[in-house]
Amino acid sequence: MALISGSCRLLGHMASCCCRPLLNSSCCGPLIKVCLSSFTDISPAELDALWREPPYTLGGTNEHFSGNDIMTQGLGEEVEDALVESEEGGVEPDNYWKRKEAFLRGSTVSLGVGEKFSSEIVLVFTGRRRSSVVPDRALQEALRTRLRVVESNSQDVSQLFTDLSARLVSVHAEKDSFVLTFKTVEEIWKFSTYLALGYVARCLENFLCDQSIWLEPQLLSDLEINVTVDEEHLATLYLGLLLQEGSFFAKALFTRNEQNEEDEEQLSFKRNDLLIVKDTGQDHVWEGTLLSTGQHGLVPVNAMQPLPYPFYQWFLRKCPGFAGGSPTEKQQFEHPIVTGSCVAVVDYSPVGQEELQLSQGDIVEIQGLLVRSLDMFIGTHTSTGHTGFVRRAHVKPLDTMPLDGQLVFLTEEEKAALAQVNPCSSEPSDGNLLERLFSSDISSVYRLDRLDESDFMYIRNRQKHDHKVPVSTRQSLISERSGGTPPYHSSPRPSLSHSSPRLSFYQSHNPLPREGEPLCFALNDTFRELDEFQEDPPLFLEDNSWEGEESELSDPTLTLLNNDHFQEDFLPMYDLQHSFLWVTFGGKSEEELLGHLENVREGAKRMGMHWAHRRACFLLGRLCARKLKYSQARVYYEEALSVCVDGFSDTPLLIALFTNLTAVYLKQRMTDKLPQTLEKASALLLCLSRHSFTSLDEVELLKLLLRRSVVEGDKHLEARVCYLFSSLFLLLRKTDDALPYVERLQFLSITLSVTDGQPIAPVDLNWLLSWLYHRKYMPYLALASLSLDTRQDHSLHDAFQRVELFVKNSVRLNPHWKEGTSLLPAQIVVYLQQALAIAEQGEDLKTQRDLCLGLASVYQQYGAQDKAVHCAEQAVETGGYINEEEGFEASVLLGWLLVLTGQAVKAQATLQPLLTSLQGTDSPTQRGVIHNLLALCLRRQGSIPEAGWHLHSALRISRESGNQRNQALALANLGCLALDVGASGVAERFLVRSLHLFLELCESPTDEEHVQAYLWLGRSYKDRGRSQEVRACYEMGLLIALHARNLHSQMVVAKVLSRLYADMLLYGQSIIYYEHCVSVSRELKDKRREGEYLEILSSLYLSLNTEKSSRKSLDYTKQSLRISIDLGKREEESETWLQVGRIYYLIHEDELADMYLQAAVKTALRMNDPHFAMSIYEEAGDVFFKGHRNQMASLPFYRDGSLPFARSIRDIPSEFRLLSKLTELLMTQGEQEEALQYATLAVEIGSKTGVRVNERTAYHRLATVYYRLQQYEMAENYYLKSLSLCPAVLQHPMEARYYVKVYSRLGNLTLHKLKDAFDAVGYFQLALAAALEDHTNPEALYVVYMKLAEIHANHMPDAQLCQAYRDRAQSLRRVLAVEKEPNRGGGEREVPDTEPGQNKEKVSEADVLISCHDVSCVTERQETQGASLAGDDAMPEDVNW
Repeated sequence: MALISGSCRLLGHMASCCCRPLLNSSCCGPLIKVCLSSFTDISPAELDALWREPPYTLGGTNEHFSGNDIMTQGLGEEVEDALVESEEGGVEPDNYWKRKEAFLRGSTVSLGVGEKFSSEIVLVFTGRRRSSVVPDRALQEALRTRLRVVESNSQDVSQLFTDLSARLVSVHAEKDSFVLTFKTVEEIWKFSTYLALGYVARCLENFLCDQSIWLEPQLLSDLEINVTVDEEHLATLYLGLLLQEGSFFAKALFTRNEQNEEDEEQLSFKRNDLLIVKDTGQDHVWEGTLLSTGQHGLVPVNAMQPLPYPFYQWFLRKCPGFAGGSPTEKQQFEHPIVTGSCVAVVDYSPVGQEELQLSQGDIVEIQGLLVRSLDMFIGTHTSTGHTGFVRRAHVKPLDTMPLDGQLVFLTEEEKAALAQVNPCSSEPSDGNLLERLFSSDISSVYRLDRLDESDFMYIRNRQKHDHKVPVSTRQSLISERSGGTPPYHSSPRPSLSHSSPRLSFYQSHNPLPREGEPLCFALNDTFRELDEFQEDPPLFLEDNSWEGEESELSDPTLTLLNNDHFQEDFLPMYDLQHSFLWVTFGGKSEEELLGHLENVREGAKRMGMHWAHRRACFLLGRLCARKLKYSQARVYYEEALSVCVDGFSDTPLLIALFTNLTAVYLKQRMTDKLPQTLEKASALLLCLSRHSFTSLDEVELLKLLLRRSVVEGDKHLEARVCYLFSSLFLLLRKTDDALPYVERLQFLSITLSVTDGQPIAPVDLNWLLSWLYHRKYMPYLALASLSLDTRQDHSLHDAFQRVELFVKNSVRLNPHWKEGTSLLPAQIVVYLQQALAIAEQGEDLKTQRDLCLGLASVYQQYGAQDKAVHCAEQAVETGGYINEEEGFEASVLLGWLLVLTGQAVKAQATLQPLLTSLQGTDSPTQRGVIHNLLALCLRRQGSIPEAGWHLHSALRISRESGNQRNQALALANLGCLALDVGASGVAERFLVRSLHLFLELCESPTDEEHVQAYLWLGRSYKDRGRSQEVRACYEMGLLIALHARNLHSQMVVAKVLSRLYADMLLYGQSIIYYEHCVSVSRELKDKRREGEYLEILSSLYLSLNTEKSSRKSLDYTKQSLRISIDLGKREEESETWLQVGRIYYLIHEDELADMYLQAAVKTALRMNDPHFAMSIYEEAGDVFFKGHRNQMASLPFYRDGSLPFARSIRDIPSEFRLLSKLTELLMTQGEQEEALQYATLAVEIGSKTGVRVNERTAYHRLATVYYRLQQYEMAENYYLKSLSLCPAVLQHPMEARYYVKVYSRLGNLTLHKLKDAFDAVGYFQLALAAALEDHTNPEALYVVYMKLAEIHANHMPDAQLCQAYRDRAQSLRRVLAVEKEPNRGGGEREVPDTEPGQNKEKVSEADVLISCHDVSCVTERQETQGASLAGDDAMPEDVNW
């Protein structure tokens, strides 16, 4: 749904989709027992036609007006196209009904819910931006992520839909949907209403949107959430539940008067009759009961149409009865409700009282409204000035106009009155709302510094709720904003009668409770609150004043009642509370008053005082009706109406008489007399603006009118009746009874505005509905309706009530806000900004400043420092217009925010003038605050001495004033300053003194400051290596945070303790505190932090290297995985899948490891980052490749997955690495032939990388493969190519070792395999040259010497050279023996280049001579492994040994 702006336009669009009846024609007639799964004999087009019912007509008559029958008699002039009259008066169904019967015949399965039809419905939500027609995938993913997060706490989601009157079955975050079901018709009624009013979408918006969204006004106005359901499916569920409940209400589509003699059970009915019907199990007939007569019988299925709106079913079940209607006639008026003037089309002489005499051509001015559905209206003859009832059939429009598009069915006065209704006005208002929400001690309490990111970001220095909050001088709410506005009195408006000037007061009297207006309906004190009645004495005299004719003539009561015009003194006689009992006739019991009024009645009759006679009869009737003596009341009312007076001279009396008498007729079911008053009472009730109720019995008349609107399908009439229902119940404070009618009125308002093409609804009742939902303890709906309220006429008092209402319902959803352990919801920014916009239109600068400070506080809490600075600057500017003192607090807050945002220079420029202005004043605490903040600014600028001086000044001021809290804070800041410059010992002394003071303030809200001081003290000990003291400080800080129940403090300290113990290698203790961090994160509902701590816990448990700890690590990793999935962080999710696979491999569950590694790869492939996917693919294979078992399991990851993927994305370095790993893997497993293929490809790809080291490594590996395959010439060739790629000049001594090994390998190869001693000497000579450069590996030099000695002794005899090499080898051996002597107990050093399988004990000279032919074979596997893992920057072979 839309957000704060433009929501009405979207509501209108929603109404066009949702305001259709739940039950279209598809759910009526023979479809009550149909199959929705078998349509063998009906086409899809015909099936679709069955769901489109012809609209209700206004046909049908009620014979109250022409005879004695109660209900309608036959059809009117307008007949539905689907029905045609037969000559016998019956009705013959046309093709429309035949198609329905065909549909029935093709149906074989009952529609009963839970049989073969799904009782569940899917609610799909989509997020979009109004500025773009293209769906916003990022927004949708954010909403989906949020849903995954809250889905883990299913209780919250379930409670949301419980408030929405639905039952949650399941949540499908990936499909952006909820699966719901319903068990009763009432649940579907409520849910469909909330859906149409936009509350479902807005509830999801409030539920799914992140807190940060509410801080961005532009994003907020552009975002909306739409929800959709299958309306046809919902309608079918509705019908099934109707059947389940056994009976429901339907409307007769045609008249059936004649009964079949053979079937006496048939019931006769008329068109538009209302019946309660019940399924009998037969295909074509139901059991029906006429509401008007109570007669029972069978009715044809195709003659009944179930009422489409669930609201109708609820209303008729609660208020059964017959429905009146006017005769169907040609309509002269185009619009349902009009104002203006008409012209008479006939001559008419009145036959009833109070009717207007007309001659053809007379012009009649409409008084109030002309409602097309009523037979009468009230008009004033323009020539004579007389006012009376006019029959609509006697006039035609002359100069009529419909109500304004913003009204549709209400007058301006009614709309204004409805907008002022506040059913919660009796609740105490929080006069200190801003003070309670945003109380700040910024101008009296020092602020604590911050060293680095591990410190507290924001410490809320505010008083706790259990302390008494003093009334702030900043508070400027109702009295100052209203400017002393007197109690509400509407300005008089023109009266209905020119001879009734005081009628205007009556008509302007608001019958609804106004906001903030205390109303009581006890008989003894209702009007005592009104000043005009408090001082008036009772208007009747003592008993003796009633005796004798002279007494009658001089009786003030008789004189008062005989006034021929309305007076304000008559209001207590007509009101709902019977106020005349104690206002007009105070001091007498009801029995005494009855006798007195009877005497007045008799006296008025004798003396011909007609008005006194009428009013006395009316009062007697009210007293009788009050005692439930309706027969006596009826007699008095009828007598009052029989008195010949100009009734419209006292319109309130006339309204009271007609409505009360009609209500009595309805209660006594006197249908023969009802037509005499029904239409006139209806006109008085509906046509005149701002009806004031005189009796609760008027509800009976409203019920009848609402039933008539249901039958006739007149939404305008229904809307006006719902308005009157709502007004009455709200006046009586029956909010639960009023809620359905207010909801229906809002629904109709949206519906009619869409029908008439209006841009917005004519009346926005969301403000009223939010209060009603609040009273009913439905916080989700209260917040949804509150946010949808788009009225522009709110006062500043209304704006503050909106804030208060939001806070109250938010606290119901999150009790932590009330306890002060959590931040205020960010959504409060919306309502504060609305209040600020209204305040800026007035002159209340203090309120503007307070709101700016409140906004700055909220922005600061949520880390939106830039916005907080802007609001603080606005508060400073506004406060400056008031006086210097008012701007001081805002300036201090601005300076503090600038410090937090790192704008130290600007902060100093803001604070320095404040310090100058405070010099010589009696505000030492404020000077101390400025000194403290200036010190923080100077420390950030590196001006340490100046910062120290200001802190010393602040400390001195706090000592002089005796403020221990400020002393402690100043000392703590001095300790922080000392830590910043490395003076740990000095910092310790300051901090210890600060902590002593904090301990004395244990009852004050200083826990975060206290904890921060302990953290700094621990840091001072840590700098000097005193680990035990560090632990004690940190643990003390945690104890204080636990005692204060401050979750944020616990999180900070537990994290510091965990890192401390991890650094001390005490992993057990570190794990304990990280687990506490996890529990705190869960309590704070911070999924991101919880996932981070779970990952750390997994790593710590894994480092313990036991099977039990590994499984514990596995559990935490899986929890972290679930959070990553919920948060929609694909990259973290893929890495966590990978980590779970690693852990399964470590605990020897290779199949599960492979499964999780595959999941990691699939997750990575779903991302739009091929290089990340490539890395995950490769790391998944590395789990097996780098392990100690089952290395071949890495082959599918390398060969079948990552290698083709690297080629597809043309990732040359990755392709080279994979080819190298495949070569090494296959060589290790003895698959030399296959390894040769990959080694050859590696050489080809290595040349493309542009890195010589890669190319050299590829040649070396290829040579090794050839060597393993005993293709020695090829091996020699590629070894030489590898050497040719080496730099000409040694870059590092380690490179020499590589030369030694390769040349030794070549020497052995040519000597023993190729039998070429001459080449072997050359290679060994080169190896000797390289070995002489590597001074760190004398063993290799010794082996080379011995190999040369052996060649010159056996293959190329040269005794002199042989002896020379042998002497050098012996001397080197003696040197090595001396070096080995201290380590003799530890074993002999191995010769690096012995053959595989050679005895590696102490090597003699002979052994060296025997084994030196393959000096490098021992290290061959190490060489190839090192090369296989070489990346872009790797050196070939053993270059880094």
